[in-house]
Amino acid sequence: MNLRDKYYLILLIFLILQIIWFNHIRLFSDFMPMVFIYPLLILPLSKNETTNLLIAFASGLFLDIVSNTGGVFAATAVLITYLRKVYFIMLKNPTQKINEINMKNITFGQKTIYFALFVLLAHITIYFLDSFNAGLVFSKWKNILVNTLISTVFIIFIDIIFFNPAKR
Repeated sequence: MNLRDKYYLILLIFLILQIIWFNHIRLFSDFMPMVFIYPLLILPLSKNETTNLLIAFASGLFLDIVSNTGGVFAATAVLITYLRKVYFIMLKNPTQKINEINMKNITFGQKTIYFALFVLLAHITIYFLDSFNAGLVFSKWKNILVNTLISTVFIIFIDIIFFNPAKR
């Protein structure tokens, strides 16, 4: 199986898990983990980012159709997929090429910061687009931060258990 096909299969599995299981988990009656973005965060960086953006849009749109959210998840998935390349371009060494960056080469601390930053961005985007009111986003900081913490813990746990390169 091609490496890119492996990532697409992981994305499909996470979308199904998000729809069937994680959308129905309500921690402390208010907080829901968002793990569907994990496969988008570990997609390999490539010169042809259009494919990654189309996959992100399709996965977000699929989640929107099932969840009846009107494009919120599609916009969030595309934004995260686009900005993660910008993130790695800003943090890479000047001599390093963008397609040389691999999630296996990143330390646990760097990976935790990366996941937390993009999960926070995802939750802010979801809250903003869902309410379409910046004032509501600022009044919901507690929910955004707790959702970010819960989602990040789930994502790190999944990454450690299933995708830890030290095990192989």
